[in-house]
Amino acid sequence: MMKRARNASADILAAAREVTARHGAGKLTIDSVARETGMSKGGVLYNFPSKQALLSALLQDLIEEHLESMSQIDQAKPNATLRGHLHSLAAATDLKADLSMAILAAAAENPELLNPLRQMVESNQCEIATESSDPVGAQVILAALDGLRFQQLLRLPPYDSKTRDAIQDRLESMINDLQ
Repeated sequence: MMKRARNASADILAAAREVTARHGAGKLTIDSVARETGMSKGGVLYNFPSKQALLSALLQDLIEEHLESMSQIDQAKPNATLRGHLHSLAAATDLKADLSMAILAAAAENPELLNPLRQMVESNQCEIATESSDPVGAQVILAALDGLRFQQLLRLPPYDSKTRDAIQDRLESMINDLQ
C-alpha cells in the first residue's frame, strides 16, 4: 500500500539517507527513494520535484544541523564562531555515513548545489577573522577543524578516540590562547 505524499518531506529525506548509506551516492534516485518510503514516484516528486531538489534538501539538513550545534555556544565568549566549529565537530563524532554520502552526491551531481555550503563557509571565515585578535592564527585553527571534519566526512581512517580527544583539547587550548 502506498503512503500518502503530502507533508512527507522528512520521511523522504530519511529514505534518501538510507539509500545513500546502504548503496552509495550513485544509487540515489527518485525511484530508489520511492521504493524505500513505500510511496509512489509521483509522491516523492510532489515533495521534491527533482533529484537536485532532493540533494539540495539533504545538504540543507546537514547545514542546519551544523548551525544548530554552533548556536549552543555562548556568543559572548571570545572567538565564538571558532568555538562553535569545535563544538560542532565534537558533537559530530557519530556523524552518519548517509550525510557524508549526501554531500558527495550533491557535489558529484551538480557542484552548484554546494553554493549554500560555500556561502556559509565564507561567512564563517569572515566572522572568525573579525572575532579574533589573531585572524591568521584563527584561520589556521579553522583549517585544522575543517581537516578533521572532512576526514570524518570522507571516512578516512579515524584516529582512536584518545587521540581525537587530545587533538580537540589542543585546538580548544589554541582557541583560548587567541584571546
